[in-house]
Amino acid sequence: MINVNGTQQPLILASMTTIGTSSFRERVEVAAAAGFDALGLSLAAFREISAGEMSPKEMKSVLDANGMRVAELEAVFGYAIEPAKTGIPFGGGLVYTPPEDLKDFWTMAELFEPHHLQAVGAFDTDVLEPDAIERFAGLCDQAATVGIKIGLEFLPTTNIPDAGVALSIVEQADRPNGGLCIDSWHHTRGAQNLDLLRAVPPHRVSVIQLDDGPAEPADPNFLYETMHYRDVPGDGDFDLAGFFAAIFESGTSAPVSVEVLSDSLSELTPQDGALRLVKGTQSVLPV
Repeated sequence: MINVNGTQQPLILASMTTIGTSSFRERVEVAAAAGFDALGLSLAAFREISAGEMSPKEMKSVLDANGMRVAELEAVFGYAIEPAKTGIPFGGGLVYTPPEDLKDFWTMAELFEPHHLQAVGAFDTDVLEPDAIERFAGLCDQAATVGIKIGLEFLPTTNIPDAGVALSIVEQADRPNGGLCIDSWHHTRGAQNLDLLRAVPPHRVSVIQLDDGPAEPADPNFLYETMHYRDVPGDGDFDLAGFFAAIFESGTSAPVSVEVLSDSLSELTPQDGALRLVKGTQSVLPV
Protein backbone atom coordinates (compact mmCIF):
# COMPACT_ATOMS: atom_id res chain seq x y z
CA MET A 1 0.00 0.00 0.00
CA ILE A 2 1.11 3.59 -0.61
CA ASN A 3 0.37 6.87 1.11
CA VAL A 4 -1.94 8.90 -1.12
CA ASN A 5 -2.73 12.25 0.47
CA GLY A 6 -2.65 10.80 3.96
CA THR A 7 -4.58 7.60 3.21
CA GLN A 8 -3.29 4.11 2.48
CA GLN A 9 -4.29 3.10 -1.04
CA PRO A 10 -3.40 0.19 -3.33
CA LEU A 11 -0.77 0.62 -6.02
CA ILE A 12 -2.08 -0.94 -9.23
CA LEU A 13 -0.12 -2.17 -12.25
CA ALA A 14 -2.40 -1.20 -15.13
CA SER A 15 -3.32 -3.84 -17.68
CA MET A 16 -1.72 -2.02 -20.62
CA THR A 17 1.59 -1.23 -18.88
CA THR A 18 4.41 -2.88 -20.80
CA ILE A 19 6.70 -4.90 -18.54
CA GLY A 20 7.32 -7.83 -20.88
CA THR A 21 5.94 -10.73 -18.84
CA SER A 22 5.00 -13.84 -20.81
CA SER A 23 2.15 -15.18 -18.65
CA PHE A 24 -0.45 -14.12 -16.11
CA ARG A 25 1.36 -15.99 -13.36
CA GLU A 26 4.63 -14.22 -14.14
CA ARG A 27 2.94 -10.82 -14.26
CA VAL A 28 1.37 -11.40 -10.84
CA GLU A 29 4.60 -12.66 -9.30
CA VAL A 30 6.76 -9.88 -10.78
CA ALA A 31 4.29 -7.18 -9.76
CA ALA A 32 4.02 -8.51 -6.21
CA ALA A 33 7.80 -8.78 -5.81
CA ALA A 34 8.25 -5.20 -6.99
CA GLY A 35 5.77 -3.79 -4.50
CA PHE A 36 2.47 -3.54 -6.38
CA ASP A 37 -0.68 -4.46 -4.48
CA ALA A 38 -2.99 -5.14 -7.41
CA LEU A 39 -3.35 -5.51 -11.15
CA GLY A 40 -5.55 -4.03 -13.81
CA LEU A 41 -7.11 -6.54 -16.18
CA SER A 42 -8.68 -5.97 -19.57
CA LEU A 43 -11.50 -8.11 -20.92
CA ALA A 44 -9.34 -9.16 -23.87
CA ALA A 45 -6.53 -10.29 -21.54
CA PHE A 46 -8.98 -12.13 -19.29
CA ARG A 47 -10.41 -14.02 -22.26
CA GLU A 48 -6.97 -14.91 -23.61
CA ILE A 49 -5.70 -16.13 -20.23
CA SER A 50 -8.79 -18.15 -19.37
CA ALA A 51 -8.90 -19.71 -22.86
CA GLY A 52 -5.31 -20.92 -22.77
CA GLU A 53 -3.18 -20.44 -19.68
CA MET A 54 -5.49 -21.09 -16.73
CA SER A 55 -9.10 -21.00 -15.62
CA PRO A 56 -10.59 -17.94 -13.87
CA LYS A 57 -10.61 -19.92 -10.62
CA GLU A 58 -6.90 -20.66 -11.03
CA MET A 59 -6.24 -16.98 -11.76
CA LYS A 60 -7.87 -16.11 -8.45
CA SER A 61 -5.71 -18.70 -6.67
CA VAL A 62 -2.51 -17.26 -8.17
CA LEU A 63 -3.51 -13.77 -7.06
CA ASP A 64 -4.33 -14.96 -3.54
CA ALA A 65 -1.06 -16.88 -3.24
CA ASN A 66 0.86 -13.68 -3.99
CA GLY A 67 -1.20 -11.36 -1.80
CA MET A 68 -2.53 -9.61 -4.92
CA ARG A 69 -5.94 -8.76 -6.36
CA VAL A 70 -7.45 -7.41 -9.54
CA ALA A 71 -8.51 -3.89 -8.58
CA GLU A 72 -9.11 -2.35 -12.00
CA LEU A 73 -11.07 -3.56 -15.02
CA GLU A 74 -10.28 -1.98 -18.39
CA ALA A 75 -12.30 -0.65 -20.21
CA VAL A 76 -15.67 0.15 -21.78
CA PHE A 77 -14.75 2.04 -24.96
CA GLY A 78 -17.37 4.33 -26.45
CA TYR A 79 -19.78 3.69 -23.57
CA ALA A 80 -22.52 5.88 -25.12
CA ILE A 81 -22.14 5.24 -28.85
CA GLU A 82 -24.92 3.56 -30.82
CA PRO A 83 -24.92 -0.25 -30.44
CA ALA A 84 -24.65 -0.59 -34.23
CA LYS A 85 -21.23 1.10 -34.09
CA THR A 86 -19.81 -1.23 -31.42
CA GLY A 87 -17.44 -4.07 -32.21
CA ILE A 88 -15.72 -1.86 -34.79
CA PRO A 89 -11.94 -1.40 -34.47
CA PHE A 90 -10.45 2.07 -34.30
CA GLY A 91 -6.90 3.37 -33.80
CA GLY A 92 -4.40 1.25 -31.89
CA GLY A 93 -6.29 -1.99 -32.44
CA LEU A 94 -8.96 -1.10 -29.87
CA VAL A 95 -12.63 -1.89 -30.38
CA TYR A 96 -15.77 -0.10 -29.21
CA THR A 97 -17.32 -2.30 -26.53
CA PRO A 98 -20.45 -4.21 -27.61
CA PRO A 99 -23.31 -4.24 -25.06
CA GLU A 100 -23.01 -8.00 -24.62
CA ASP A 101 -19.43 -7.60 -23.37
CA LEU A 102 -20.74 -5.90 -20.26
CA LYS A 103 -21.98 -9.29 -19.04
CA ASP A 104 -18.39 -10.53 -19.06
CA PHE A 105 -17.22 -7.47 -17.14
CA TRP A 106 -19.83 -8.20 -14.47
CA THR A 107 -18.69 -11.82 -14.35
CA MET A 108 -15.12 -10.61 -13.83
CA ALA A 109 -16.34 -8.25 -11.11
CA GLU A 110 -18.09 -11.04 -9.24
CA LEU A 111 -14.96 -13.18 -9.38
CA PHE A 112 -12.26 -10.62 -8.57
CA GLU A 113 -14.20 -7.96 -6.61
CA PRO A 114 -12.31 -5.04 -8.19
CA HIS A 115 -12.49 -1.43 -7.10
CA HIS A 116 -13.56 0.05 -10.43
CA LEU A 117 -14.20 -0.32 -14.14
CA GLN A 118 -13.01 2.38 -16.54
CA ALA A 119 -15.22 3.90 -19.23
CA VAL A 120 -14.17 6.04 -22.19
CA GLY A 121 -16.04 8.19 -24.70
CA ALA A 122 -16.01 8.11 -28.50
CA PHE A 123 -12.81 8.88 -30.42
CA ASP A 124 -12.22 11.45 -33.16
CA THR A 125 -15.31 13.53 -32.45
CA ASP A 126 -16.17 16.42 -30.16
CA VAL A 127 -19.91 15.74 -30.31
CA LEU A 128 -21.32 14.25 -27.11
CA GLU A 129 -24.10 11.74 -27.56
CA PRO A 130 -27.53 13.17 -26.59
CA ASP A 131 -28.03 10.38 -24.05
CA ALA A 132 -24.45 10.36 -22.70
CA ILE A 133 -25.59 11.27 -19.18
CA GLU A 134 -28.37 8.70 -19.09
CA ARG A 135 -26.09 6.02 -20.51
CA PHE A 136 -23.47 6.76 -17.87
CA ALA A 137 -26.09 6.56 -15.14
CA GLY A 138 -27.23 3.20 -16.52
CA LEU A 139 -23.67 1.88 -16.60
CA CYS A 140 -23.21 2.94 -12.98
CA ASP A 141 -26.45 1.22 -12.00
CA GLN A 142 -25.31 -2.03 -13.59
CA ALA A 143 -21.91 -1.74 -11.89
CA ALA A 144 -23.60 -1.16 -8.54
CA THR A 145 -25.20 -4.61 -8.73
CA VAL A 146 -21.70 -6.14 -8.54
CA GLY A 147 -20.38 -3.59 -6.06
CA ILE A 148 -17.91 -1.60 -8.15
CA LYS A 149 -17.31 1.99 -9.21
CA ILE A 150 -17.13 3.44 -12.70
CA GLY A 151 -14.17 5.69 -13.53
CA LEU A 152 -14.98 7.91 -16.53
CA GLU A 153 -11.68 8.64 -18.24
CA PHE A 154 -11.23 11.83 -20.26
CA LEU A 155 -8.99 11.71 -23.35
CA PRO A 156 -8.17 14.75 -25.50
CA THR A 157 -9.12 13.09 -28.82
CA THR A 158 -12.55 11.94 -27.62
CA ASN A 159 -15.87 13.65 -26.98
CA ILE A 160 -14.92 13.67 -23.29
CA PRO A 161 -11.68 15.65 -23.71
CA ASP A 162 -11.06 16.99 -20.23
CA ALA A 163 -11.96 16.77 -16.56
CA GLY A 164 -14.60 19.49 -16.90
CA VAL A 165 -16.69 17.57 -19.42
CA ALA A 166 -16.22 14.30 -17.52
CA LEU A 167 -17.25 15.87 -14.22
CA SER A 168 -20.34 17.42 -15.80
CA ILE A 169 -21.49 13.99 -17.01
CA VAL A 170 -20.76 12.32 -13.69
CA GLU A 171 -22.46 15.01 -11.60
CA GLN A 172 -25.57 15.12 -13.78
CA ALA A 173 -25.82 11.33 -13.76
CA ASP A 174 -25.65 11.63 -9.96
CA ARG A 175 -24.76 8.06 -9.07
CA PRO A 176 -22.81 7.37 -5.86
CA ASN A 177 -20.49 4.93 -7.62
CA GLY A 178 -19.78 7.25 -10.55
CA GLY A 179 -16.48 9.09 -10.69
CA LEU A 180 -13.49 10.09 -12.82
CA CYS A 181 -10.33 8.34 -13.85
CA ILE A 182 -7.77 11.16 -13.83
CA ASP A 183 -4.75 10.27 -15.96
CA SER A 184 -1.66 12.49 -15.90
CA TRP A 185 -1.00 11.71 -19.58
CA HIS A 186 -4.41 12.83 -20.80
CA HIS A 187 -4.34 15.87 -18.53
CA THR A 188 -0.94 16.96 -19.85
CA ARG A 189 -1.53 16.16 -23.50
CA GLY A 190 -5.02 17.64 -23.28
CA ALA A 191 -6.38 20.75 -21.56
CA GLN A 192 -3.51 20.85 -19.02
CA ASN A 193 -5.79 22.98 -16.84
CA LEU A 194 -5.10 22.46 -13.15
CA ASP A 195 -8.26 24.37 -12.21
CA LEU A 196 -10.32 21.61 -13.82
CA LEU A 197 -8.64 19.09 -11.54
CA ARG A 198 -9.12 21.27 -8.47
CA ALA A 199 -12.85 21.40 -9.21
CA VAL A 200 -13.34 17.63 -8.92
CA PRO A 201 -14.83 16.74 -5.50
CA PRO A 202 -12.98 14.02 -3.57
CA HIS A 203 -15.84 11.54 -3.79
CA ARG A 204 -15.82 11.87 -7.60
CA VAL A 205 -12.28 10.56 -8.09
CA SER A 206 -12.40 6.81 -8.70
CA VAL A 207 -8.72 6.34 -9.60
CA ILE A 208 -5.58 8.32 -10.42
CA GLN A 209 -3.62 6.95 -13.35
CA LEU A 210 0.03 7.87 -13.35
CA ASP A 211 2.62 8.20 -16.11
CA ASP A 212 5.16 10.70 -17.34
CA GLY A 213 6.37 11.89 -20.70
CA PRO A 214 8.34 14.39 -22.77
CA ALA A 215 7.39 18.05 -22.72
CA GLU A 216 6.73 17.99 -26.46
CA PRO A 217 4.97 15.07 -28.16
CA ALA A 218 7.36 12.39 -29.39
CA ASP A 219 5.04 11.67 -32.31
CA PRO A 220 2.38 13.89 -33.97
CA ASN A 221 -0.18 11.08 -33.83
CA PHE A 222 -1.69 11.31 -30.35
CA LEU A 223 -2.86 7.71 -30.11
CA TYR A 224 0.45 6.32 -31.40
CA GLU A 225 2.44 8.40 -28.94
CA THR A 226 0.06 7.34 -26.15
CA MET A 227 0.67 3.67 -26.92
CA HIS A 228 4.47 3.86 -27.32
CA TYR A 229 6.15 6.86 -25.67
CA ARG A 230 5.05 7.23 -22.07
CA ASP A 231 7.75 7.47 -19.42
CA VAL A 232 8.19 5.97 -15.97
CA PRO A 233 6.99 8.51 -13.36
CA GLY A 234 9.86 10.87 -12.61
CA ASP A 235 11.72 10.13 -15.86
CA GLY A 236 9.83 12.64 -18.01
CA ASP A 237 9.01 16.33 -18.07
CA PHE A 238 5.41 16.38 -16.83
CA ASP A 239 4.48 18.67 -13.95
CA LEU A 240 3.48 15.81 -11.69
CA ALA A 241 3.98 17.92 -8.57
CA GLY A 242 1.38 20.39 -9.83
CA PHE A 243 -0.85 17.53 -10.98
CA PHE A 244 -0.94 15.94 -7.52
CA ALA A 245 -1.21 19.28 -5.71
CA ALA A 246 -4.32 20.18 -7.72
CA ILE A 247 -6.00 16.82 -7.11
CA PHE A 248 -5.07 16.67 -3.44
CA GLU A 249 -6.14 20.25 -2.64
CA SER A 250 -9.73 19.13 -2.01
CA GLY A 251 -8.68 16.23 0.21
CA THR A 252 -8.89 13.61 -2.52
CA SER A 253 -7.36 10.20 -1.96
CA ALA A 254 -7.79 7.32 -4.41
CA PRO A 255 -5.98 4.24 -5.71
CA VAL A 256 -3.05 4.92 -8.04
CA SER A 257 -2.81 2.90 -11.24
CA VAL A 258 0.56 3.09 -13.01
CA GLU A 259 -0.08 3.03 -16.76
CA VAL A 260 3.14 3.32 -18.75
CA LEU A 261 2.91 2.15 -22.35
CA SER A 262 6.51 2.38 -23.48
CA ASP A 263 8.69 0.74 -26.09
CA SER A 264 11.79 1.51 -24.04
CA LEU A 265 10.29 0.06 -20.84
CA SER A 266 9.56 -3.20 -22.65
CA GLU A 267 13.29 -3.58 -23.38
CA LEU A 268 14.03 -4.09 -19.67
CA THR A 269 13.57 -7.38 -17.87
CA PRO A 270 10.11 -7.62 -16.31
CA GLN A 271 11.65 -7.46 -12.84
CA ASP A 272 13.67 -4.33 -13.59
CA GLY A 273 10.74 -2.68 -15.34
CA ALA A 274 8.33 -3.31 -12.48
CA LEU A 275 10.84 -2.07 -9.89
CA ARG A 276 11.44 1.12 -11.87
CA LEU A 277 7.71 1.76 -12.00
CA VAL A 278 7.30 1.35 -8.25
CA LYS A 279 10.37 3.44 -7.35
CA GLY A 280 9.37 6.11 -9.86
CA THR A 281 5.88 6.33 -8.42
CA GLN A 282 7.23 6.61 -4.89
CA SER A 283 9.58 9.39 -6.00
CA VAL A 284 6.81 11.63 -7.38
CA LEU A 285 4.08 11.08 -4.81
CA PRO A 286 4.02 13.93 -2.29
CA VAL A 287 5.02 12.71 1.17
